[in-house]
Amino acid sequence: MDIVRELIQNYGYFGIFSLTALEQFIFPVPADVFVAIGTSLGLPLGKVLVYVLLAALFGSYVGYFLGKWLGLPVMRWLFGETRLRKGEVFIEKYGMWGVIVAGLTPLPFKIVTWTAGIFEMPLGRFTLGVLLGRMPRYIVTGYAASLIYKTKFYASTEMSAIILGTLQGVTEFLPISSSGHLAIAEHFLKLPPTIAATDLEIFDIFLHGGSLLAILIYFWKDWINVIKDLWHMLTKWTFDKSTLAAKLLIGTIPAILAGLMFGGFIGAQLRGLRTIALALILIAFFYLYAEWKGKKNDQEAVGVKKSLIIGAAQALALIPGVSRSGATIATGMCMGLKRDAAAKFSFMLGAIAILAANVYALFSIRHGAAMPDMSFTLFGTVTSFIVSLVSISWLLKFLKKHTLRPFSFYLMIVGAFILMVF
Repeated sequence: MDIVRELIQNYGYFGIFSLTALEQFIFPVPADVFVAIGTSLGLPLGKVLVYVLLAALFGSYVGYFLGKWLGLPVMRWLFGETRLRKGEVFIEKYGMWGVIVAGLTPLPFKIVTWTAGIFEMPLGRFTLGVLLGRMPRYIVTGYAASLIYKTKFYASTEMSAIILGTLQGVTEFLPISSSGHLAIAEHFLKLPPTIAATDLEIFDIFLHGGSLLAILIYFWKDWINVIKDLWHMLTKWTFDKSTLAAKLLIGTIPAILAGLMFGGFIGAQLRGLRTIALALILIAFFYLYAEWKGKKNDQEAVGVKKSLIIGAAQALALIPGVSRSGATIATGMCMGLKRDAAAKFSFMLGAIAILAANVYALFSIRHGAAMPDMSFTLFGTVTSFIVSLVSISWLLKFLKKHTLRPFSFYLMIVGAFILMVF
C-alpha cells in the first residue's frame, strides 16, 4: 500500500489512471483505494473521478482483448469448441449482469474482463455493463472520501462543462434521465465561483441544444421529409394526419401545454435530490412493466392516437428524474411499438421539445435572465453534441436486440443511494 501511495504522490493523476487501468485486468488492489488516497493527498475529487472512470474503461478493454486473443485459444485447446460454445451462450444471456454485479461488488473485476473476452461477449454490452457497474461504485467511494478528508468535488470551469456536457449527451438518449443526472452532478460538483447557481437552468437548456443538433444531423433524411410535409400542408391549407410531421406536431402539444402551465412550479419545487430519487425509482418500475407488456410487440407505425399518448408521456419529463426518452419509449412499447421504432419516434419528438426549450431560453436571456459564462456554455454544448451523436447511434442498435431492464436496475440503484445518503 505504501508503494501505491508513493506512486500517486509522485505522479498524481497519471499514477491514479495507470493503477486503475491495471486493476481492471491484473493488479490486486481495488481502485477505490486510489480514489481515497488521491483525495487524502488533496487532489480535487471531481478530476480524480474522471480519470478513474476513463481508466476503468481503458483497463477493461485491455482485459477483454487479452482474454479474446490469449485466453480464448487456451480455453479452446483445454475444453474444446462444443463446451466453449455453451459458455458463449451463457455469457450472451447473462454476461452483462455478471459485469454489472462484479463492478458494484468486491468481486475480482479482472476475472470478469478476461472472461468476457474469452467468451466473446458483444463489446457494446460489455461497455454498458462496465459503466453501469463501475460508475455508481466509484461515485459512492468518492463521496465517502470527500466526507472523510473534507475535500470538495471541484473541477475547473472547462472541466465542469465537459463533465456536464458528457453527462447530458449520454443521459439524454439512454433512458436514465438527463435532467435528474445533471441536477445530481451539479449538486456534487462544487462549481467555480464564476458559475452562479441561477445560471444552471439556462446552461442545462444549452446542453440540450447540443443534443438537438445531434438529432437533426443523425435523422437528417427524416427531417427533410418532415419539412416537405409541412410545406405541402401549408401551401395546400390542409392537415394530413398520416404524415410524420403531423404526428410530431400532435405529440408535442401535451409537453408545450404542461410546460406553460407547470414549468415554473416544477423548476422551483421539484429539483430536490429526494424528489429526483423517487422519480428515478418510479420510472424504473415503469420500464419493467413496459418490457413485460411489450415482449411480443411487432408494430413500427405510429398513429395519431399513439402520438398523442406518447406526447403526454413526454410531458412527464418536465419532472427532474423522469427520463424523456425512457418515458416515451416505454409508453410506445405499452402501445404495441417495437423498441427501436419507439426510440426513433421518441428522439424525433424530443427534438421539437428541446427546440422549444432553447427558444424559451433565448427569450429569457433577452428579457434579463442571467447568461452563463460563455466558455462554460461553449465547452458544455460542444461536448454534449459529440457525445449525443455517439449515444443515438449506439442506443438504436442496442434496443434492436436488448431490453430496458439494465437501465431500470441502474435507476433503482442510483435512486436508492440518493435516498439513503440524503
